[in-house]
Amino acid sequence: MRQLFSTIFILFLCIAGRAQTRSYQDNASKTFIIGLESYIYGTGGSLDFKAGNLPCTALSDNGSVSVNGTLLENGSPDTALGIHDFTGDGIPELVVARKTDGSVYATVYTLDQGRWVSIGRAGAKNAGEIRVFRQVISIRRGEALYSWTWHGKAFDFKASDGSADPTPTL
Repeated sequence: MRQLFSTIFILFLCIAGRAQTRSYQDNASKTFIIGLESYIYGTGGSLDFKAGNLPCTALSDNGSVSVNGTLLENGSPDTALGIHDFTGDGIPELVVARKTDGSVYATVYTLDQGRWVSIGRAGAKNAGEIRVFRQVISIRRGEALYSWTWHGKAFDFKASDGSADPTPTL
C-alpha cells in the first residue's frame, strides 16, 4: 500500500512539473537554445530585464553583444540572448548563445560588483541545440549527452560517454 501511494505521488509530481519542451516562440523563431526564462534570437535586437535592482538592456547587433552600453563579446551574428538564474540567488544571469558552422555554444555572464563577468561556457561541434533546465546546460551530440551543472562557484562538466569537455575555444 505504501509503495502504491508513493508511486501515485511521484506520478502526480511528474504531471505537475514543467516539461522542457519547445514553446510556440521557440518554433516561430527557430532558436537553437531552449529553456531560457526570456530571450531574443536573430542577428539583432534587445532584451530588457532586471539584475537585482539594476535595469538592464542587452543588445545584440550583428554579432556584437553589449549590456547597458558595455561590450561583452563579438562573434557570429546567429545569436540568442536570454536570462536564466543558474546560481539560485534570484538574480538572473545573461546567456549569450551562438551557432556557427555546426557548432553551438553558450557563455553565461553574471553581474559582479557592477560589472558583467563570464562564469562559464558550454558548447559542442556537430550539435543542433542547447537545453537549459534549472542549474544545467545540456547538449546532445549523437549518442552522447554533455551537461554543465552549476555547483556553487563554477560549472562542472560531465559526459555520458566519458569524453572530455568539447567546448570550442575562442
